[in-house]
Amino acid sequence: MNITPAQNAIANLINLAERGEIDPWDVPVINIIDRFLAELGLMGETDLPKQEADLPRSGQAFLWASMLVLFKADSLDLWESELAQIEEEEFLETEILVESASGSLPANLEQHLRRRTSLQPIGKRRVTLQELIEQLEHIAAEIEAASTDSSPRRSSSSRSAAIKAIAQLAHNENLTELAAQLESFLVLNLAQLASERDYVDWENLLQRWHTTEFAQVNSYDHLESTNLDRAGVFWALLLLSAQSKVELSQQEFYQDLRIRPLN
Repeated sequence: MNITPAQNAIANLINLAERGEIDPWDVPVINIIDRFLAELGLMGETDLPKQEADLPRSGQAFLWASMLVLFKADSLDLWESELAQIEEEEFLETEILVESASGSLPANLEQHLRRRTSLQPIGKRRVTLQELIEQLEHIAAEIEAASTDSSPRRSSSSRSAAIKAIAQLAHNENLTELAAQLESFLVLNLAQLASERDYVDWENLLQRWHTTEFAQVNSYDHLESTNLDRAGVFWALLLLSAQSKVELSQQEFYQDLRIRPLN
């Protein structure tokens, strides 16, 4: 039986705990996620040697990486909310001190003050090993459900064209060039693409990209342009996201993708 990326990640986590490299009661979750993404070749600069930065070729590994990115984003959002709550509490305590300085203390003062621990930096926030494993198992279950979806299969010719497009783009030098071109395209066309919003719709981006000179330059071996555009642009966006050049988001998983340039 093939070992899935999620199973491999859980095994690695247990191995790290057994070797004493992580504390099972105090796991740095963001650092661990970044480590998984690095092992998949989705972290760091795109000009790394090919043997150090090969992109995952299987659909399951690709989906696993996407779920990890979503998990990381959700974790960061949660902790930012906690930080905002802490700042609000500090503001209320400041108001109490100001009132006390003026000679008027609120009734039942002890009810206004609560003991709390300070938040750690985002990159150092921790969970227990059991909590992290449970989250990874949840991700694995979602991937399994997606892989057994009863949606209609593509025709063999369509599948073959898509495989050729992805194989062509998997070469590091091709993908690096495409990512750089996509970054330039977003800079030059952001006003038209985003209108009054701060993000670009996936389908709108594809439609505009298909008509540009960038798309024509990347028509490798006369591959079917639709397959190449969709696969190529998505892979390039993942690289730009790993380099913190764009932010990818969805209102719901498997729904429309939104792209927000960060530069």
